[in-house]
Amino acid sequence: MRLSYRLLIYALFVAMFFAPWLLWISDPNLVRRLVYPIKGKLAAWSTTCSPNTPSWLEELTSQMAEAHDSPANQVAVSLASGKIFSCSNGWESTPYISHRVTDETPMRLASLSKIVSFVGMTGMDKESRGHWLDSFLIDSLLVSALEDERVGRIRIRNLLNHSAGFDRHRTQDPITQFNASSWCPHDLRNLGKIRLDYTPATRFGYHNLDYCLAEAAYDQYFSRTLWDHLVNDLEVRKYGLEWLSDRDTPVTQNLMHEGLTGYGEVFLDAIDWEAARAPMGLTGNARGLARFIVRNKGALSIAKSMRDDSISCNDEVVGSCFDGFLNRLKVRDQVLWQQRGYLYGMSAVFILDENDNFIIWLGSGEGRPWSAGVNKVRKTFVENVAGTAPN
Repeated sequence: MRLSYRLLIYALFVAMFFAPWLLWISDPNLVRRLVYPIKGKLAAWSTTCSPNTPSWLEELTSQMAEAHDSPANQVAVSLASGKIFSCSNGWESTPYISHRVTDETPMRLASLSKIVSFVGMTGMDKESRGHWLDSFLIDSLLVSALEDERVGRIRIRNLLNHSAGFDRHRTQDPITQFNASSWCPHDLRNLGKIRLDYTPATRFGYHNLDYCLAEAAYDQYFSRTLWDHLVNDLEVRKYGLEWLSDRDTPVTQNLMHEGLTGYGEVFLDAIDWEAARAPMGLTGNARGLARFIVRNKGALSIAKSMRDDSISCNDEVVGSCFDGFLNRLKVRDQVLWQQRGYLYGMSAVFILDENDNFIIWLGSGEGRPWSAGVNKVRKTFVENVAGTAPN
């Protein structure tokens, strides 16, 4: 009996140490999901905020870690009065061992990069901007032979408000192909060989090609690169903004919902970052991005002014209507504009109201469903800020 008891103790001892190891070997993401509630709670407890930050913003930042599978977060809100408040939480990697995430920590912006690109591509005087937005894409890129004659109708404004004829739900996005170079911007002759998903200026269809092609056209039209303009004229580095290919985030992305172990990191290593620059290729921090937008807030008015009522859309459906880079969305009795971001293990959103209050969330995870985190940010923003006039 004593021997049997000892054998049982030994078996339990071995199982205690080897069962988790075997589980990790077979499905590490399952283990990550099982232990995440502890990591999320620790991240929530680590939340710090700028002075006088309203309590709802601190609570929201904590909830993004605890309830939405994002172990590191930055949230910034800019009020129409000019005040900016911000919170952050989490660690770059292992809690209490790695560096804490602060307001200054670089994080991936994903498609929030389009905000910065739009500011750069519309920041000239009104007359020059009008000529640029109404110019034809093929005139800048000098493409003449077209298999689809509708390509010749694409204007720059169509690219910037996602009405150019490309729809990522219908055709492959070459910007995010795995281990492949995108034809934009490397071989723009392919523009003459493609077929559009719809006729330009007849509907909206979100696609990363829009901003890649707009950047390529900008470089040719103005005989200087967009990045040169952003760095030297708009001084983006003062706001913590940088190309991801030159400075990635030190924050580990939460990949526990990915189907394959490490898939997100492998995919990021294989993305053509030269092609991805304008659509989704920046790093920065939420507070710095907020300061950059406030400094260049005229671009928000420019985006809103690009509303094209000749295109039928339903502004009660997310992703249906676009004014410039902004997805126009009616929520309750208010009109909001937003830009969402996603990049394999991270989520982000920018939301603007009619009074130019806005909120930015940069997260290092993606919950299930993916839209839940974005919806939480939007709901909190509407309940606490949206519609508030400056005072």
